[in-house]
Amino acid sequence: MKKLMLVIISIVVAMISAVVLITQPLLLGDGLVKNESKYINYNQILKQKLADNQIQMSSPIKLSKSDDIGKYCSFFKSEEKQKLVQYCTSTELKDQSGVFLGNIHMVGTREEPKIILALIQTDKSERQLGLVKTVFATISDNTVCDCWSDKKPGGLTDIGQWVDGIYQFHHGGSKPHSKSEPVSLDGKSMDLEITTNDDGYLWQLFVYS
Repeated sequence: MKKLMLVIISIVVAMISAVVLITQPLLLGDGLVKNESKYINYNQILKQKLADNQIQMSSPIKLSKSDDIGKYCSFFKSEEKQKLVQYCTSTELKDQSGVFLGNIHMVGTREEPKIILALIQTDKSERQLGLVKTVFATISDNTVCDCWSDKKPGGLTDIGQWVDGIYQFHHGGSKPHSKSEPVSLDGKSMDLEITTNDDGYLWQLFVYS
């Protein structure tokens, strides 16, 4: 199995991400969930839509055994909240040259994802902002609704304006981490975050059902 980049996240009040490189295969055993249609549908649709924009998305790694979830999908500091994570999928994103871009993770019950987390690593220039906008807009359009331009949540005309706004705010400040105000759309809530790291910026989009 190819090297897999997974993300382990600890949540106190706000979510703060740290990328962890896993260099060994995941041993999944036979703990896969039969009723996983929404996870499959979301991942298949995103893979197709991203491919239309020259972004490669891997097939998802699927985790449902408690030991695997605890090791690779530990998203909450609270044990009670972490117990709610019964199923987890993880995919890799690469550009058309095969360069690693980030991940999309989905966690939730055995029936449906409750949180979708997308992470994109960029350099500190503005030339990759289009990539961030494409990935995040694809996720919003296909897991929330294709209605942003009609409803204009937060007064934003599109998700690109949201990305530009937090980029300008973060770039003009001195703190290593910036977080947007939550945006509500079609009954779901979304957060956008950006963190400065050694490679540039780690972008994070959270979609909460």
